[in-house]
Parts: sequence; C-alpha cells; structure tokens
Amino acid sequence: MQETVEILVSDSSLRHMGSQFGHVAIDIDGTVYGRAVKGWDIVHKVNYLHRQQSRMRRHTWGYILAVTKEEKNALLKEINKQNKDNKPYNLINNSCSSAMVNVFGVTNILIVDPRWSFGGMLSPSDIMDGLNKSSRVIKRRIYPKK
Repeated sequence: MQETVEILVSDSSLRHMGSQFGHVAIDIDGTVYGRAVKGWDIVHKVNYLHRQQSRMRRHTWGYILAVTKEEKNALLKEINKQNKDNKPYNLINNSCSSAMVNVFGVTNILIVDPRWSFGGMLSPSDIMDGLNKSSRVIKRRIYPKK
C-alpha cells in the first residue's frame, strides 16, 4: 500500500498575527503539524481545516505526496525533534515555511525550488510553486473558505 502525506498551504490573512504571507502545515495520518508563532501546532485534520476555513476564512490547497514508510517516519521524527527543540519563531529561518522545508530536508523530497529563494527566506507561495512542479504530488485538493 502506498504511503502519503498532505502538505496544506493556506492563503494570507491580514487579521491574524503571523499569517500575513499564508501558512503551511502537513497532514500525516490525520494529524496536522504546523509551525506557529508560539510553537508547533498539532491538531486533528478536521479541526485544523475548520479553523482555516471558518475561523480564519481562508482557502487551503492540499498537495498529496507519495512517500515511503521510511520517509514518513523520518518526517515525523524531524517534526518531533523541532517541536522538542522549540526554537523561537523567526520569519526568516524558523517560520512555518522554513520549518517545513527543514522537515522535508531529512528526506530527498524537494518542496521548493532552491534556485528561487530570496536570501534564504521562504514563503508558502514558494512551497506552492515547488509543489506544482513536483513529481511526488499525486493529487491536489482545494478546501475553500466558508
């Protein structure tokens, strides 16, 4: 059986601190992990999508990636490591986007095109662009705001 993970990219929200450029998180087996200003946000997918669609009133695009069991385990291990380390949020090198790129950095899965980053700063838009070119993406979904 093929293993998958889903990267969730939400559009920007000027009304919520830290969401001016959008947000990136990952769904692994029904649990969504995302780097937030106060630390890692870990929540069931249904609750996460409800928050994005209804409370924050923003669209979310899902990119389902084919992964191996080993890659999925490596992603979870890195998320747990980053969560435990709990380094301060930083827009340049410890945002939702850069944290996700670092999580995927433990695998051979590229989720951004490294040729186009600006001084190392990454945004959800950069991740969307990289995923739109990725052969790992097997399905796309749209979760519209409500």
